[in-house]
Amino acid sequence: MLQQPKNIDDRFVYTGKRRKYVSFPLGGIGTGSVSLTGSGRLVDWSIRNRPAIYQFNGYSHFAIKAEQDGKLLGARVLNGPYEGTPAGSPSVRKFDGFGFGANRDSMAGVPHFDDVTFIGRFPVAELEFHQANFPGQVRMTAFSPFIPHNDRDSSMPVALFAILVENDTDAPIDYTIASTLGNYGCDSGIHTFTRKNGLSILHFTSADTRSPERRGDLAITADGEDVEHVDYHFRGQWFDSLSRYWREFARVGRLRERRYEKPRTTKNMFQEPEHGTLAVRVRIVPGQTGQVRFAISWNYPLGSVYWFNRDQPGSPPFEGTPPTWKNYYATQWADSAASGADAFKRWDTLDAQTVAFRDSIFGSSLPLEIIDALNGTLGILRSATLIRLEGGEIWGWEGQHIHEGSCEGSCTHVWNYQQALANLFPALERTLRETEFTYNQLPSGGLTFRQRLPLGSGFDIIGPCADGHFGAIVKAYREWKNLGDDAWLRTYWPKIRRAIEYAWSPDNPDKWDLDKTGVLWGRQHHTLDMELFGPNSWLTTIYVAALKAASHMAEAMGDPAFAKECHDMAVKGSAYVDRELFNGHYYGQKLDLSDRSVLTNFDQNRKAGVLSDSFMEAYWSDEHGEIKYQIGNGCLTDQILGQWHADIVGLGDLLDPEKVRTALQSVFKENYRPSLRDHFNPCRVYAYEDEAGLLLCTWPDGTTKPAVPAPYAEEIWTGLEYMMASHLIQRGLVEEGLTVVRAARARHDGSRRNPWNDIECGSYYIRALSSYALLNAYSGLSFDQQRGEIGFKPARAGDGIYFWSAGRGWGIIELKASTVTLTVKGGELVVSRLRLPGLRGVATVEGQTAERNGDLILLGRNHALQAGDRLIVGVDAYGQA
Repeated sequence: MLQQPKNIDDRFVYTGKRRKYVSFPLGGIGTGSVSLTGSGRLVDWSIRNRPAIYQFNGYSHFAIKAEQDGKLLGARVLNGPYEGTPAGSPSVRKFDGFGFGANRDSMAGVPHFDDVTFIGRFPVAELEFHQANFPGQVRMTAFSPFIPHNDRDSSMPVALFAILVENDTDAPIDYTIASTLGNYGCDSGIHTFTRKNGLSILHFTSADTRSPERRGDLAITADGEDVEHVDYHFRGQWFDSLSRYWREFARVGRLRERRYEKPRTTKNMFQEPEHGTLAVRVRIVPGQTGQVRFAISWNYPLGSVYWFNRDQPGSPPFEGTPPTWKNYYATQWADSAASGADAFKRWDTLDAQTVAFRDSIFGSSLPLEIIDALNGTLGILRSATLIRLEGGEIWGWEGQHIHEGSCEGSCTHVWNYQQALANLFPALERTLRETEFTYNQLPSGGLTFRQRLPLGSGFDIIGPCADGHFGAIVKAYREWKNLGDDAWLRTYWPKIRRAIEYAWSPDNPDKWDLDKTGVLWGRQHHTLDMELFGPNSWLTTIYVAALKAASHMAEAMGDPAFAKECHDMAVKGSAYVDRELFNGHYYGQKLDLSDRSVLTNFDQNRKAGVLSDSFMEAYWSDEHGEIKYQIGNGCLTDQILGQWHADIVGLGDLLDPEKVRTALQSVFKENYRPSLRDHFNPCRVYAYEDEAGLLLCTWPDGTTKPAVPAPYAEEIWTGLEYMMASHLIQRGLVEEGLTVVRAARARHDGSRRNPWNDIECGSYYIRALSSYALLNAYSGLSFDQQRGEIGFKPARAGDGIYFWSAGRGWGIIELKASTVTLTVKGGELVVSRLRLPGLRGVATVEGQTAERNGDLILLGRNHALQAGDRLIVGVDAYGQA
């Protein structure tokens, strides 16, 4: 009997009500994706260079039938119970959707399985189908390659499915397992079946006339010996296509081959695409298990920049013929048949490496809350939120509307929080630095925060935002440390230096720091989509972190005078924040809200954030006599975001550590709500009623909330929850951090929301990938390729196994009382130093006593560890005191 995988926590097993909103994304980085629901349906076909949330591709599905001695024992679609609204869920078609009954493309009206158990452990989904009267046990495993540091294979436009059937009867049974695919968006297809090198491929192209950005192809590939193919489903109207297909499938015998030599001349009345089916027959004897494998692959080379040249994300679409971009994957695989065949050729390797990544996370000693956060958010990387351009560069949305991207341009004040690419695919993260310093930098040195496509086609009109601008400098420092290549830094250093100098440049209309105080004083655009005025800890700490990072980079680039200047300014800025912006409990903003003159220097006919109002109308309230959209003396969850960045990249303390700890405790005390039943939120409602969460900002007792505070203050964002939780853990407040993560994940348990879709300004929101910081915060990972040093300081003492990804490699470290084993599972790790706080006594490497310098073990030489290599360090005792 097929056995459920062992040692899986129940939170990753979705049954009953917890299966309702499950939708697991499959696809590559920058390829778009298709999702697998908790019942096994294929939805969210976001593969044609724009999102398609909730959308079906015709009636694409998998199905199975069983025959024995000339009798049909059963035929069912490999789906479980219908998850949609009985009256009909949203649809783009007329005569479908709400008011027209359960969506027909869901196959709810076709015999399917009574129940499904869905096991979701990213990047792999496993489904068990349950039907008492079906002769056999059926399981599906679905994945797309996801292998740290292997960005090419992790960018394959494929979804891979292995379907296992166990014959639990007492006689042989002939099973036919079929994959039916719609020719997405095409009602006049050219479908071609080929068999070559042991693979059967049904390739879908188009016979209708389309503009280049709408052309593409799909394929189903299988590797069975006894293969049946229906190149075309019956070309009819009404319900004829599905009706004829099912009557021909759900009967004894082989499928009827059908082929049309001419294009279809009339459209389907319900806007259904043409369909085709590839099926594999297997005979399975009692007690044995058979397997059938399918690849669904796609290739839509060109995407339309349909948002081209609009003023801001909410502006009308471009009226002319927009330019296009070409997908990276289209430069690697000629078409969908090629990518499907390549996936089959290397299936075992891709499977093994993807599963190794999964098992390294799920088999680690990380708390289950953190594993759940990683599990639920890493799928964003394979969603339509990311585009990978022809040269391999990453470009991204903030999130997704149902049919288009949400807020374009790799928005730096949102992408600032995302930490997954920098660790798992650092070469891709570096492309974000490279393109922003190449294409986003104004002649003045300022970095605009939304990047236009095509690259180099102009600048966003709003100009630089403080958090995104200085975040780019801190992240450039991170990329340099992680890569360890001075040549890379030397290429971009002149632009990085101009960016830091922009803070005090007379050409900076926002007058951030004209007097070089290390503090931001002027007008500061930020991720709450408006501007703050005057000193505040949130944006000034990011500035201070950038100054400190610039000092280190300047030193390495042979510019000691500039290094000293940046260092001295950072010291002054830090001292100011500690002295002037800390109220004894937390850090805030220093601004007289009643002082209208603060605004007059900036009333220069420029936009007020994202508003259409005039500047003074937007920011001054005559009724209340106050500047609007400020923090004042509120307790902001983001209040020391720069210190979070500094902790992540190894810049050390910017602020007094005791004040930092007190501020973090205050954020948890004031902003965390175990229940939201009594919470007033006039903004977007991402959590409510009995749910728990961390608010963006509060005004504790004894403080005064501005009459018109900063937007979104009453909201809850998972991207900030994961950020704050990781910072709490970094600073020793482990239980508080885990409490915040626990609340966020409870809201995404499948019964309330999709576990694999953290929303904010749209679906699959990139800020939620602050979640990756939880992993490094808990394991205490530090890494510096410049020094050849890797270190670990777990949040809790004792033996443990922790996942790591750094430099050009990834693996696990196993910490025991007398042995530390560093294993590389992929890529390469070159180190000569190992930092282990809590180490006591003598350390040995390769049987030889190693030199020590406090927590640092000097390994004696550079160890270039490849996949499969291990470095074993013997110790007298390990464990934090």
